[in-house]
Amino acid sequence: MSPSASASAERLESATGGTILAEGHKVFSKAASVKITGSEVESGDRTSFVLSVAANGDCTGTFDFGDSGKAEVLVSHGQALFKEDDRLLAKVGGDKAVAAGRGRWLRVKPGDAQEKVTSFCDLKSTPVFGNGDWYRNVVSDGATTVNGQKVVSVLAISQADGAFDGYVATDGSAHPVRIETSKVDGATDGLTMDFSDYDAPVTVNLPAADQIIDLDSLKQG
Repeated sequence: MSPSASASAERLESATGGTILAEGHKVFSKAASVKITGSEVESGDRTSFVLSVAANGDCTGTFDFGDSGKAEVLVSHGQALFKEDDRLLAKVGGDKAVAAGRGRWLRVKPGDAQEKVTSFCDLKSTPVFGNGDWYRNVVSDGATTVNGQKVVSVLAISQADGAFDGYVATDGSAHPVRIETSKVDGATDGLTMDFSDYDAPVTVNLPAADQIIDLDSLKQG
């Protein structure tokens, strides 16, 4: 570590929670892209995902809904497409949906259940470091290591998203490394997201038109 980087890390580690969060938010808001590796548990159901997300809205990755199935996702130019496995297709429309949708991309629209998960493809709405809409109750929680990176942690409380632990890198830029729901004893629900590959290119190759079908057509058929 260079002397300047060492001094920068020391300043961040001794900063207030609000300052740390502000620095992390500033770096995150300027990122051209971020890779997000996440896991969310809601009412006991776990969803895992790996997404490469660009600031312009382009997004590509996978979702794993556990026993319910898996899906690939592409988002570009305001269009959200899902390629679902047989288990997910069967939930949409039974055997006919499986036969019609297997290996094809489903075009989803606002209000569809699939469209909800694309919120993770919007960097501006990413909790903790995305929208910056926080109460003043932000405290520093000391230095630690996450994914092999030296970080300083903060506890932040948002009116919209509840309490989160955030981890901001102290080496190099003050980029967010992880956020996770701050849980009370015995709680199982929550969200964890790891951030990496800042500013890496995100390429979305949209499929040919004949490989895309509307989700509604499967519901009807």
